Amino acid sequence: MNRPHIVQILPMYHADGENLLNKHADVKKFTEFNEQEICDYLQIHHVDGIILRAPARITPAILDCCRKVKAISGAGVGLDNIDVGYATKKGIPVLHAPKLNSTATAEHAVSLLLAVMKKTAYFDRETRSGNFQSRDGDFTLELEGKQLGLVGFGSIAQKAARILVHGFGMKAVAYVRTVNAEKQQAADRIGVELTTSIENVFTKSDVVSLHIPLTIETDKLVDYQLLSLMKERAVLINTARGGVINEEDLAEALKQNRILGAGIDVFADEPPPSDHPFFQLKQVTMSPHIGGISLEAARKTSMLIAENLIRAIQGQNLSVIANRAELTEAGKGLFS
Repeated sequence: MNRPHIVQILPMYHADGENLLNKHADVKKFTEFNEQEICDYLQIHHVDGIILRAPARITPAILDCCRKVKAISGAGVGLDNIDVGYATKKGIPVLHAPKLNSTATAEHAVSLLLAVMKKTAYFDRETRSGNFQSRDGDFTLELEGKQLGLVGFGSIAQKAARILVHGFGMKAVAYVRTVNAEKQQAADRIGVELTTSIENVFTKSDVVSLHIPLTIETDKLVDYQLLSLMKERAVLINTARGGVINEEDLAEALKQNRILGAGIDVFADEPPPSDHPFFQLKQVTMSPHIGGISLEAARKTSMLIAENLIRAIQGQNLSVIANRAELTEAGKGLFS
């Protein structure tokens, strides 16, 4: 079989993944996302697959140029930068990465929580500036005995709960849309109460940590109405997707001291604009969407997505094809 031709948009999270891709395929690498340049290339060349990472996107315009493309792969679990519905209409399988970054993301959520509760960034700045007296009368907060609220209860939320419940002595409640036997068993093992009321989580928790995908239903789910239910000394953590929060509403709640602070790893637009309202708020501790890219997770994920893309191009029916059911039902592409 001839070596497949793959378009790579932006660098992968780890060089080992790129090395594996180059070993088994001829790769055209775009170091910047330019929709027109990518379309032009797809129209001229026989391309078998595309692999990309945010903020690059797979748009309808790009998909219209995918004459021979057999598979498209994102760089992580989330696929909000790929128009999966339109790809399905085109008969193109869309792959996502297995949840190899659950530990990294859970640990990062915990680190952001600690940074906010212990005012790490603030005290670092003050110490560097020579203001050692900043410690006088400015107290930090403890986690032990406080209520953790989880929005979502997937693998990342469960790992974060295990760390915070068993490691820090917190109590935990998690919002789920439905309670099934699998979720209940996991909750019982960790010591988490399940609820189908998101309002309940925001009302009773000292910490609310978000662990849900960005969908039509969750877009700007966390708005001022929900934030106004939180305790005045409560903290919001987001390592999920920026779009699940109404960022203007959160900024307003923080300005009004409705809540104590927030730890934010993700933004609605990435990178965020220079005038983003969070940048002016000392109560917010931020990081540039690094929750899931520990060295260990980046290496494992990059190598596996490269391997899976090659396998999908070869016609293998993989479990990581996000739109497999829709393609099977429609009888399209390699599923016909």
